[in-house]
Amino acid sequence: MSNQEEAITQIIEKVSGISREVIRGKSRVKRIGIPRSILGYMLREEVGCTYKRAGELVGRDHASIIKYNRDHQDNFKFYSDYKVLYREVQSRYISDFKGVKFSLLQKQIDDVQNQLNKIVESNKEY
Repeated sequence: MSNQEEAITQIIEKVSGISREVIRGKSRVKRIGIPRSILGYMLREEVGCTYKRAGELVGRDHASIIKYNRDHQDNFKFYSDYKVLYREVQSRYISDFKGVKFSLLQKQIDDVQNQLNKIVESNKEY
């Protein structure tokens, strides 16, 4: 699993309180189906997984992921349980995972800028 795939899966587990094993299982009850649908949607749309890869991670066929993506807007609009869970997962993904990536990137940029400044200063001496 890539870092992003793992991050989104862990966030779904934490927010929903349902383990990945249960999400990947056969149960179709609402409290499991909603996190599964959100996970499939976010793997495809946020992480960029192929339908096939997202299906493998969710324990479903790629056609299920296509359906999750097709149904997302209506689910978000009409089902408050879906909307609340999706917003929480998305918020944590942005703040926890993407925020960490941004801060690491900013640190790398700062390090490169410091190195460039040192090079410029050493060239001024000559």
